[in-house]
Amino acid sequence: MTLFVKDANTTVQSLATEVDGNGNLVPVHAPAATNAQGVSSAIGPQNPMPVINAAGAVASDGSGTLATGGSAQTLFGGIVPANGFVVQNHSSAALWISDVGVAAAGGASIQLAANGGVFATPSGYKPAGAVSLYGATTGQLFAARRW
Repeated sequence: MTLFVKDANTTVQSLATEVDGNGNLVPVHAPAATNAQGVSSAIGPQNPMPVINAAGAVASDGSGTLATGGSAQTLFGGIVPANGFVVQNHSSAALWISDVGVAAAGGASIQLAANGGVFATPSGYKPAGAVSLYGATTGQLFAARRW
């Protein structure tokens, strides 16, 4: 069934409706997303609803070198990133990163491969705790940003 309504400009607009489980006439809403060209498409598995992180923040640098080989160190001065972070290994040996405890070689830590290994969180990801980094050698170089 289609219900006709008038908008503020008195133009007749159709509104799709259906009968609910109680026999009431209710509007049918088809969720859709609009692309950059202004074309709307129905939301579904092949066209998921876009998500925008409105709580984003300007990135803050946390790059540096490993202060003491064989000992974990916190990144970003121990501040827990509010909306995510990225770390890249610029050294010739592996590094390990953890946001759920003290980083170590293995365990719950994530390995960053030598010469460019990267770990990046999705936008809006808030770590469980301070980000910790571990490497075997003093002076291992890394780049890091938090937002």
